[in-house]
Amino acid sequence: MKLRKLLLAFVMLISPAAMWAQDKSVSIPKVDLAIKLGANVAKLSGDSWDNGYKAGFLGGVAVGLREHRVGVQVEAFFSQTSYTVSGHNFYDAYSGFYNNAADSAKNGSFKVTYLSIPVLFQLKLIPLLWLQVGPQYSGVVSVNDVDNIVKDAKGLFKSGDLSGVVGLELKLPLHINIGARYILGLSSLNNTNVSGAWQQRNVQVHISYAFL
Repeated sequence: MKLRKLLLAFVMLISPAAMWAQDKSVSIPKVDLAIKLGANVAKLSGDSWDNGYKAGFLGGVAVGLREHRVGVQVEAFFSQTSYTVSGHNFYDAYSGFYNNAADSAKNGSFKVTYLSIPVLFQLKLIPLLWLQVGPQYSGVVSVNDVDNIVKDAKGLFKSGDLSGVVGLELKLPLHINIGARYILGLSSLNNTNVSGAWQQRNVQVHISYAFL
């Protein structure tokens, strides 16, 4: 009786594998696990900010599943960018946050570090080239007031930002991927009691190495 039960359990375990082996139309999704590095070029919109794009870095990991022409990819990466205030315009609106009125003419800079988590739907357009679209949440990790012009630099910014992502990625031989994205901020980073939306715009380029 005990042997019969063991044989029955063994048959139940191997049956799915045997069925899959007979049905060649069933495929196992490809798993992607990669590290990525790149450049993050960003600006913060608003009357009180210098609207020019400024470059920073990005680095992190990506995990994805692909089958045939579709897939999904989840990432976690750190990025850094610089935002520059537009001197008197910023002071006129946010003078209550300044350490010293003598800094009112300064075009001070803030270096902001984010932890971003995009969830991207992937669609193969042609061999090697994939479209990536989806939402991204970015949490503020730190804010460096380079010129020490305000009392609480991190307090100026909301703790998180929701964005939309659209991009292209080339999945090349030798486990190398190269991609470019445009990221549009959907929420305001302004955490002050002064009205005005501060929305991010980012252009990112990256290279990644896939272990799987």
